[in-house]
Amino acid sequence: MARNPFAKLFSWMPFLGLLFMGLLLSDANAEVKRLDHGEFVFDQSQTPPTWPQSRWTPVQLPDNWDLSHPFKGGFGWYRFSFTLDRSPNDLWAVYLPRLSVNAQIFINGQLVGSGGRFTEPVSHNSYRPSFFSFPGPLLHAGENQIVLNLLGYAQEESGLSPFQIGPDATLRPAYNARYFREVIVPTISFTLLLLLSFILFIIWLRRRQETLYLMFSLCGGFSALYTAVFFIQEVPWLTHHQWLWLELTAVMCYIYCLLLLIHRFVKVQRPTLEKIFLIYTTVGPFLIFLLPSPYLFRGFGLLGLGYSAISLYILFTIYQFRHQCLPSETWLLFFSILFSALTGYHDLAYILHAQREIPVFIFYWGSTVLGIAIAFLLLLRFDRSLVLFETLNRDLNSMVAEKSRTLAQSYQERQTLEMRQAVFGERERIMRDLHDGLGGYLVSALVQAERQPPQLLPLQQTLRSALEDLRLMIDSLDGDPTDLATQMGSLRERLESLMESSRAILHWQVEDSPRLPFPSTSNTLQLMRMVQEIFTNIAKHSHARHVFFSVGAHHLEVRDDGQGFDMATTRSGRGLPHLYRRAQQLGITLTITSSSSGTTLHLTW
Repeated sequence: MARNPFAKLFSWMPFLGLLFMGLLLSDANAEVKRLDHGEFVFDQSQTPPTWPQSRWTPVQLPDNWDLSHPFKGGFGWYRFSFTLDRSPNDLWAVYLPRLSVNAQIFINGQLVGSGGRFTEPVSHNSYRPSFFSFPGPLLHAGENQIVLNLLGYAQEESGLSPFQIGPDATLRPAYNARYFREVIVPTISFTLLLLLSFILFIIWLRRRQETLYLMFSLCGGFSALYTAVFFIQEVPWLTHHQWLWLELTAVMCYIYCLLLLIHRFVKVQRPTLEKIFLIYTTVGPFLIFLLPSPYLFRGFGLLGLGYSAISLYILFTIYQFRHQCLPSETWLLFFSILFSALTGYHDLAYILHAQREIPVFIFYWGSTVLGIAIAFLLLLRFDRSLVLFETLNRDLNSMVAEKSRTLAQSYQERQTLEMRQAVFGERERIMRDLHDGLGGYLVSALVQAERQPPQLLPLQQTLRSALEDLRLMIDSLDGDPTDLATQMGSLRERLESLMESSRAILHWQVEDSPRLPFPSTSNTLQLMRMVQEIFTNIAKHSHARHVFFSVGAHHLEVRDDGQGFDMATTRSGRGLPHLYRRAQQLGITLTITSSSSGTTLHLTW
């Protein structure tokens, strides 16, 4: 098969494309000029100065005025020269990674960019990169000149770092990355801290006794104020030194509130120490405010040494009282504060000891990480408190429900008791009426009948039976329907008298206190009448010499040694059917056995 002559060429095309792109990029990078050697002069004019060459002094970037021009500030002019092979036609830019405080750029004598206001309140570009685009044709083949006007303040780390000029498309990615890191991230940090501070302040308003939430809210507020310095470019009303004083005071107030927060977090009471630090935090910044402007920055640096000691004390306190909190809480808090302290030491070193590099302050990273960590711990504590509150509330509701049920049951029992007392009261009234009224009449009639001739004996017997039944009713009404033993005891005396009149001996045995299935006054009366009827039948018909009575918890038995009777011929009478009917009404079982040696009646329930 013949080989395609273009196949090999096509196989190399990807590599050729990469090579072409690499050549383009290398060519673009070759056009980028890094400028770090130039000339410098102090001049307060608003346009590039026209001083003779002898007035300009050589300068190498980075240039920190604290070292190269101590105690001098104002407008400084930098001049740089570079050559190009040709005049570019595309968009070019000047990329300034770091400067302080504000700047404007002139290319070949023409203004191409400015950072904002140069009079109070000035624009602040100290903590952000600057990027100025301009048309490429402003540059020409051969030597070109860049003049940079910089506004700086004495003894405040003012100056300029090396910068670049080149095609806009080439320099912009590096600028965007730095802008995100040094402006967008602080903006996000500011928003997050402010939001957390607001949320915990609302929580504190609902729980005033929990000052822990108030302390964090203040910490978050002061930390957010300090972080705002890194992304706010235009500050209304405040001069540069007022804004700087407010920024550094916010840091000190943040550390003091952090001390209070940690004391409350680990439950430590040290009011004297807190008062000393409060005086230090209040008086120190106001004294420094009275210092001349060149000494303001360094004065705060000296105060910062005291706050470095406070940060060490905070770390020691957390470690000392680590057992007051959960281990995870303790170590998260410890390392978060350690990280924040290290970033603070880094910034403090730049303030106290000037270096050629224009400083990059990173304390807001530490305060943000610490703020997030503390907010996380506080929200966890709040969540645990909420869960505990819900559990206690649930248990309290259960206890209230149980107490309500107990109270309702007690109320019902009280109503039942009151009803029973009312019933007992009515029974006592009826008993008194029966005893004093009908009972008295029956006794009087019986006495009168006994004084008459013997032909009135049936009347006497009838009156005695009526009187005995009345006594039985009174006894049943007088006692507790559940206390059958007492009722039986009241009946025993009358039964013994009945047995003596028929010349029989009563043998009485109570094994246990009996209790009917459905105890009531009516059922007790029915049982007593059954017992009375049984003994009446024994007295009339059995001719027994011994009668045995026994009762237990669930049975009652009456046995005699009389002549017995024929069960088949006696059922047609009224006595036995009455006994069976009453037993059925009471829910008990009646068993009767009779023979020539005696009769037994057995009741079970």
